[in-house]
Amino acid sequence: MKNYIRLIGGLYLFWICFFFCLRILFIIFQLFFGYRIDASEMFLSLLNGSYMDLSMASYFMIIPLILYFVNKWIPYSRIIFIYTIILIVIVSAIYAGDAVLYREWGFRLDKSAFTYLTEFHEAASFVSIGNSITMVLLITFNIGIGILMFRKFYFKHSSVGSSWIYIFNFLALPLLIIPMRGGLDIIPMNPGKVYFSSKPFLNHVALNVPWNILYSALQMNNPGSDLQFMKVEEADEILKNLFVDKNDQVDTILISQRPKILFLVLESFTTKLIHKEFEGIEVTPRLNEWFEKGIYFSNAYATGDRTEIGMASIFSGFPGQPQSAIVQYPRKSAQLPSLIQKMKQVGYNSSFYYGGDASFASMSSYFFNLGCDAIIDKHQFPKNSYNAKWGVHDHVLFEKLYDEIKTDSSQFLKICLSLSSHPPYDFPETPTWKNNEEEVLFLNTAHYTDHHLGILLDKLKQLPLWNDLLVVLSADHGARLPGNDQYQTPQKFRIPIWLGGGAVKKQLKMDQVVSQNDIAATVLYQLGLTNDEFIFSKNIFSKSYKPFAYYAFNNGFGWVDEGGVQVFSNDQKEIILKERNPVMDIQTGKAFLQKVLNEFNRM
Repeated sequence: MKNYIRLIGGLYLFWICFFFCLRILFIIFQLFFGYRIDASEMFLSLLNGSYMDLSMASYFMIIPLILYFVNKWIPYSRIIFIYTIILIVIVSAIYAGDAVLYREWGFRLDKSAFTYLTEFHEAASFVSIGNSITMVLLITFNIGIGILMFRKFYFKHSSVGSSWIYIFNFLALPLLIIPMRGGLDIIPMNPGKVYFSSKPFLNHVALNVPWNILYSALQMNNPGSDLQFMKVEEADEILKNLFVDKNDQVDTILISQRPKILFLVLESFTTKLIHKEFEGIEVTPRLNEWFEKGIYFSNAYATGDRTEIGMASIFSGFPGQPQSAIVQYPRKSAQLPSLIQKMKQVGYNSSFYYGGDASFASMSSYFFNLGCDAIIDKHQFPKNSYNAKWGVHDHVLFEKLYDEIKTDSSQFLKICLSLSSHPPYDFPETPTWKNNEEEVLFLNTAHYTDHHLGILLDKLKQLPLWNDLLVVLSADHGARLPGNDQYQTPQKFRIPIWLGGGAVKKQLKMDQVVSQNDIAATVLYQLGLTNDEFIFSKNIFSKSYKPFAYYAFNNGFGWVDEGGVQVFSNDQKEIILKERNPVMDIQTGKAFLQKVLNEFNRM
């Protein structure tokens, strides 16, 4: 009995200490990327995180306790040894991946990362060689630490069938439920129980990553099922004045009602790049030039921070959701309203151009569900043009797009998604700025894409069809770079939106708050088409337009209006950032998010 308790107690203590060490290693690793934490903050993060460590350790102890009931028929100690070593390897790999990805994503690893495993080759293309080497080294180091600690705590036990041990197990198993659920409180363990600070990094340090992955996996089966801030009737009452009279516009911005249309969706093109210089050189000189023509929205916001979220926002008017993306659920995305389908009904044929594999992040299924006639991705390019890790770089993509536009006499809708400004930020030309820092690599790729986008627009302007061409430009989402903005801040979600081409008869810079989500209703109105099914999208040029923008991050949302910004954490159940004096209160944002999630779960 004594030996068995030493074995079980040693295993339990090992997991708690191993999680503690991994948390310390995470803090040390992030110090190299600008995250700072003082001694008192670290103590509080470690203290609060210990509750979640106890919870995860308790889950890991279920198997050793249960297996003892068949101890006499199995080599118990050997199986427990192998079981623990396997878990050490898995946990070490999870924490290594989490440490490397945190600086890019700004939140701890959860189930969202694993949605890309079905496109492993494409996902791997986004990881630089340096990050891959770092991850391998971290995995090795974590495993080494884990095995050394395990050898210190592990106590081999070979006794069989003690009745006292059976009694102990019968008592211990139900008792594990207490730390597993985070104590005896009514509310079970969740991220909010270990969050304690207004600084997101301190809260993130407190999270146990394997626990966070399991929790998000369960939550994402029905995203937002626990986010009912108010009764449905109350939410509808709050929102009823936000979307009134979408189409009470006096005139149109277009020369003709049925122009040819080109959507340019730029990877990670944050507004922080526009009209900005680095070391005396403009980062996006060509876009700066083009934005002086047509209609440029300088205060626009993406609704999410992933490409597939941006696509659903632009072409379906469906906002981003915390901890999920509707495009990843083909059954649901098939029920979304479709800008493409609406235009097909009046004679437009559509095509989607992408330099990578369009199946990545379920984008091909999304566009086919929308009624897209053709998808042109890397598989339609010759192999000798594959000059990027994931396929072809932007200048090759733009050249193909131009060649097909100039020979297309039909009423077309063409959509082009760029790629080169996505990690790992490689491109096939001499860099403008000679520096291997991540921020400079990003600026170089943005500068490269801007240059070749300018060439594309210049060539299109020379074509006879230019005066009948509407160009709609938007980023898919913003970026933490340049400046390394935290994941929840409005600056990270601010993007450029531009309506240009010869079909646009106005030249205007609009500084009011607008949302990427409003592109669908706005374009449809210009074409004289109904947009009623796009319930979250507003016509920007409506006289009754309410200037606001919503965005979703890992587990929360931001709300931007003409007065200021509010950011709400679903984990902490409170506002974690407030800037200036917002016109609308946070209840409006809660009602909006609740309606988005209700629609998501209804589909």
